[in-house]
Amino acid sequence: MNRKRVSGDIIKRDVVPWLFLVPAVISFAMFKYYPIILGFFVSFFKVDIVNLPGTFIGLDNYIKAFQDPAFWNAIKNTFQFLIISLLINFWVPIFLATLINEVRKGKNFMRTMYFIPAVAPGIAMSVLWKYIWQPDYGLANYLMKVLNLPTQRWLNDPVLVKWCMQFPGLIIGGGMTMVIYLAALQDVPEEQHESALLDGAGFLRRIFSISLPQILPTVSTMLVLAVIDVFNMFDNVQIMTGGGPSGATETLVLYAYEQAYTFVNYGYAIALSCLTFLCVFVLTVIQMSIGDDKEARRDKKRRAKEAKKAQKLKRLQAAPAAAGKEE
Repeated sequence: MNRKRVSGDIIKRDVVPWLFLVPAVISFAMFKYYPIILGFFVSFFKVDIVNLPGTFIGLDNYIKAFQDPAFWNAIKNTFQFLIISLLINFWVPIFLATLINEVRKGKNFMRTMYFIPAVAPGIAMSVLWKYIWQPDYGLANYLMKVLNLPTQRWLNDPVLVKWCMQFPGLIIGGGMTMVIYLAALQDVPEEQHESALLDGAGFLRRIFSISLPQILPTVSTMLVLAVIDVFNMFDNVQIMTGGGPSGATETLVLYAYEQAYTFVNYGYAIALSCLTFLCVFVLTVIQMSIGDDKEARRDKKRRAKEAKKAQKLKRLQAAPAAAGKEE
């Protein structure tokens, strides 16, 4: 009887959880990993739609990519988009979340108002911002005229176009990111802030010494997602500029799309997509390894501080006993 009960407990503990995971594992294998593996396989072919997968050409598609100036231009544009995104779209939501977290009244109202634009369809917002940046009758140049400032070409300017395209992300995607950071900040124990206030710590001191260190795992995760989003940029580029002016906004994904559906070069397009995947994978691994190293160092420092506190407490407890013995 006991053996049957023990075996039943083992099954419940070890087998039943895996049974619940089976549907998710099958779904991921079919709709995530299988397309990735198939994509790498097809990238070694010159695809023939009539006779799939086509003619095997080995690494020719990858060699062609590394010899293609348009491919390197797309990589340059993608990394420039990434730098601009990190400058204007990544840190601002953290700053706004810390400010809203300090507000005692109206916090929910401010969070809701800033989150509303994130609910709007991305394509519709891209079309709207395309008209805002329109150099002849757009709102941006109208405001420049009102302020007696020189008008700009905005999306038609190779220098300004990337900044103009990333700025809407501060409003559209920033609301969602800000809410995530705000939720993380609200998990920071209030007692730590109160004790810091009693010690005379100011706003910036509390932010950089208490709040930010405790939400670093969230910041690290959002950084990984930000990199993935930039490398997957397609819809807003296609709608606002189509890769122009003069290829200044052509990203890796857009270039792969054009090769597939404009020039009907599917094998080369899939090879470009595989290279994009490898870039994102390498950057993600680097980011996560750096984040793990930082987390390990923080844990080591925390354990060292706790050990010092324990030793100090032991010395304080031992001091009265030693004094009593001397008496």
